[in-house]
Amino acid sequence: MGQQAWSLQQCVEYALKNNISVKQSEISVEQSKISVQQKKWQMLPSINGSVSNNYNFGRSVDPTTYRYTNEQIQSANFSLSSNLTIFNGLQLQNELRQSQLDYMAGTYDLQKIKNDISLNVTSAFLQVLYAKEQLLSARNRSEQSFKERDRTKALTDAGSLTQGNLLDAEAQLANDELTVINTENQFIIANLTLAQLLELEPADSMTVAEPAMTFPDVSILSQSAEQVFQMAEQTLPELKGNIYKLQSAKKGLAIAKGGRLPRLSMFGSISTGYSSAAQQLVGSGEYLGLFPNGNVTATGETVLAPVYSFETEKTSFDSQWDNNQNKALGFSLSIPIFNGWSTGSNISRAKLNLKNTEYGTELTRKQVYKSIQQAYADAIGGQKKFAAAQKSRDALLSAFSYTEKKYNAGLISSLDFLTVKNNLAKAESDFIQAKYDYIFRVKVLDFYAGKPLTL
Repeated sequence: MGQQAWSLQQCVEYALKNNISVKQSEISVEQSKISVQQKKWQMLPSINGSVSNNYNFGRSVDPTTYRYTNEQIQSANFSLSSNLTIFNGLQLQNELRQSQLDYMAGTYDLQKIKNDISLNVTSAFLQVLYAKEQLLSARNRSEQSFKERDRTKALTDAGSLTQGNLLDAEAQLANDELTVINTENQFIIANLTLAQLLELEPADSMTVAEPAMTFPDVSILSQSAEQVFQMAEQTLPELKGNIYKLQSAKKGLAIAKGGRLPRLSMFGSISTGYSSAAQQLVGSGEYLGLFPNGNVTATGETVLAPVYSFETEKTSFDSQWDNNQNKALGFSLSIPIFNGWSTGSNISRAKLNLKNTEYGTELTRKQVYKSIQQAYADAIGGQKKFAAAQKSRDALLSAFSYTEKKYNAGLISSLDFLTVKNNLAKAESDFIQAKYDYIFRVKVLDFYAGKPLTL
């Protein structure tokens, strides 16, 4: 990785893959996706089962006969219940739609983050190319000054030039060497900035692959800022995402208003139980005769009652499973009348959220339009600046060539020669800066128009 020559496309792809903000936004999108699935499942009936096993000691109630007993009892209960919301003011449907809208808005938020990172990486990549070209230019000037110093020294030693000419050449060489050091630092910083955007370790050295630099198609400049904005409305994720955010806020208001409507639900259950104390008769029983039952008639006579002897046995689990089954089915209607004004407060908050989202949508549109106007003005200005810088550099190249010949012929002083040379160095520096600034400005405008970032 350390010695790999990175192209712009590789830099952008690597940054998008490793940037922490992108990863966090991707997690948010996945959470929104899960929320959509959960809202879908909420529209289905809920089904819950329960199982309990109890041991009772001492005096207790038999859960199957409801009679008191002093025996140790083991009992178990099994139940299965279900609940289905039939109508709740369409809140479930609106919550599902809102979650879908939030998911779409989240995907566009993720795309905006990726776009911002791509622009930053492109800017940093061009800054590296600019710093590299400045460094090469500075080194060339330094080498040229070194040769001129040696030539001036030879002529001075021969008596053809004065000591002042040599001092001027030495000063120019020192100045050019300082420029080389400064541009080297700028190149190192530019590489470091790009590496940091790619989330590479600062210790990792990296070099960029120089593209076949061609000036971008400037046909976009034939469009007006308004026309570029119209194209941006069809492509920019922040503008498209705001549409979904606004629709989500409207669904939020519908959800809040649904709290004022009645709620109808259906429920059903099936249950059974088992008790170790449950008994069942064996046979028809034996008649023992008539015995007083403890009551008397109005005339004072003892009341007799027939007495039977029954044989019992514990009821099996299978029998109790069938005999103790209980089934229920019903409907529930809830009509909200007064609940501490919570529904009214929710509606008021939803209305404010909708209004705030509308303001946010309009603010984003205005900010994008202003950015496009600024980018358009920067691109036009960059075009003019580049043309002027190119014209200045070409003129100074011709002037330097003419001045160098006069200097070599001894017709002008070293001070006049160095003045023209320094002017040319500044013109070259201005030209390089104007070139990369112009390229980036046009790329930004192309980006707003929906074109990919390439060099």
